[in-house]
Amino acid sequence: MIGFWDCLKRNRKFNRELRATGCEPRALNFRYPKSQDHTIRLNVFLALAGLGSRRAVEKLILQGKVVVNGAIVRNLATRVDSQQDQVLCEDKPVRPHRFQYVMLNKPRGYTCTRRDPHAKKTIYELLPQTMKRLAYAGRLDMDSEGLVLLSNDGNWLNRLAHPRHAVSKVYEVEVKGFPTQRTLGKMCEGIRSKGEWLKADTVEILEKHTTSTYLRLTLSEGKNREIRRLLGGLHHPVLHLKRIAIGNLTLGSLKIGRWRELLSEEI
Repeated sequence: MIGFWDCLKRNRKFNRELRATGCEPRALNFRYPKSQDHTIRLNVFLALAGLGSRRAVEKLILQGKVVVNGAIVRNLATRVDSQQDQVLCEDKPVRPHRFQYVMLNKPRGYTCTRRDPHAKKTIYELLPQTMKRLAYAGRLDMDSEGLVLLSNDGNWLNRLAHPRHAVSKVYEVEVKGFPTQRTLGKMCEGIRSKGEWLKADTVEILEKHTTSTYLRLTLSEGKNREIRRLLGGLHHPVLHLKRIAIGNLTLGSLKIGRWRELLSEEI
């Protein structure tokens, strides 16, 4: 296997030969080889299988209740291959976890958190016990409703939530008053709030009521309470906020307070 420094030396030698012939040198194109290690730590394997928190399953390991390939294991640094190794916990087989991908239509009054002493209701109260350990992407504040995605696939959640991936999120928002075209333009130009630049990618008026206006906004960053801060800063406070889409995933006919697992073609 050729390492980085060997590759660098060969590239320099090759470029000297190119220059001698009047050709442009080429940039170094080196990629580290991908790891072939498919194992994970035993405590992670047990936690993902739903046997408890990492701290709780570590106690099971130290108590000698976990068996890997016929041998009791007490070493917390043990790694296992979920596809090849046979793992038992208290004489029961532990099956490899499967990735779950869930769409939830969050109602108002529920907090996107697993534990919060100040939260009266959390989104996990709307999910079955088997989904209590799923993490969420696209946090909504307590007063907002709409699409929240949950999964135990960290890479998938990161692709949805990290700003560098610029995944679009679409919201239907009722605001107080009647924003002018100039104000709509300002929403897309952006305003500064608490040291952050807040802006919408697109905005359109859906309909007007007696004292309020319904807007559809698209954002791709998702800063904390960005829409409320943006519209409040433009003197049109939010009366009602609902997220209807994240990327190509939309709420569709999913009723408020209900959830469903995503289809394979949606992931």
